[in-house]
Amino acid sequence: MLPKPLYEALPYGYVLVGVLTITGIEPIFGKVCGIALIAIGIFIYQTRMRYRHRKQQIVAYGGIRHPGVKRTDSHGEPISRGRSPAQQDFYRGEDSYAKGDYAGARQWYRQAAEQGSVSAQVNLGVMCVDGQGGPQDDQEAVYWYSRAAEQGDALAQFNLGAMYIEGHGVAPNLDEAMRWYRQSADQGNAPAQFSLGVLYEQTPGTIHLQEALQWYLKAAEQGYAPAQVNLGVLYAEGRGVRQNFQEALRWYQAAATGGYASAQFNLGVMYLEGQPGIPQDRAIAYVWFARAAKQGDADARQLQQELAMQLTSDQKAQVAEML
Repeated sequence: MLPKPLYEALPYGYVLVGVLTITGIEPIFGKVCGIALIAIGIFIYQTRMRYRHRKQQIVAYGGIRHPGVKRTDSHGEPISRGRSPAQQDFYRGEDSYAKGDYAGARQWYRQAAEQGSVSAQVNLGVMCVDGQGGPQDDQEAVYWYSRAAEQGDALAQFNLGAMYIEGHGVAPNLDEAMRWYRQSADQGNAPAQFSLGVLYEQTPGTIHLQEALQWYLKAAEQGYAPAQVNLGVLYAEGRGVRQNFQEALRWYQAAATGGYASAQFNLGVMYLEGQPGIPQDRAIAYVWFARAAKQGDADARQLQQELAMQLTSDQKAQVAEML
C-alpha cells in the first residue's frame, strides 16, 4: 500500500506528467499519451471521491419540545389545576399542537412565552422557523431562542447557534455560534457537541482536529449517529488521531446498526477496499451498500449494482442469507 501522502498525490501526478508530456513532446504520439495520462488522473480522482468516507455536516435546529408530562384530555384533570398561568397556556398550546391546530398552538405558546415559559419560547421559535400556524419569521425565532437560551436552556442555545451559523434571522457570526453551541454542549446536548466538533474540524490546525475528536466522542458515546460517523472518518483518515481502522469500523457499525445510511455506506467502502486488519469482502460490502441504497442513497445503489456483477455464486448465497 502506498504511503498516504503519495496515495493522495497520485491523481495530481498523472495530470502533471500528462501536461508536461503534451507541452514538451512535439510528435502526435506524445500528445496522445499526455491526454491519456490526464484522463487517467481525472478518473482516479473521481473514483477516489466516490469511495471517500462520507462525513456529516452541521444539523439545522431542534424540534418542538414536548415535556414528559401527560397532557390533559377532555376526560382528565382540568388543565388549570395546580399550574401557573404560563403553564396553563403552554399545555393548551400542547393540546392544540397535538390536534393539528397549529395556529391555536402558536397563539397559546406565545402567551406562555411572554410570561417566561422556556419550553413555550423554544416551541414558538421552532414554529416561527417552520412557518407552522403563521408566517415564517426567522427574526422572531431568534428573539425567542435568545430569551430561552439566556435562561440556560440547552435546546434553545443549540437552535440559536444554528441560526448564527446559517445567518437566518441574524447576521452570520461564527464566534456567536460557537459560544452558544459550547454552552449547549457543556450541558450534554449531543447535536451541539457534534456541531461544535464540525466547526473545530473545519478550522485549520492539529489542535483543532483533536478538539473536534473530543466533541465527536462525547456525542458518539450518547449514541448520536452523525457524530459516530465523523468520529469513524477521523480514525479512518488518521486526522487528529493515529489512524485506526478498527476504531473506525467500530463507530461506523454503531451508527449503521441503528439504520444510519451514511455509516452503512462507509462500511461498504471499508469492506470493498479492505484495510489492515479488515480483509476485503465484497459480499459484506454489497450488503451494506444494499442497506444504504434501500434508504435512497444513490451512490450506494450504483456501487451495489456494480458489485452484483462481480459476486461469485457462493458470495451471492452469502448475501441472500444476510439480507
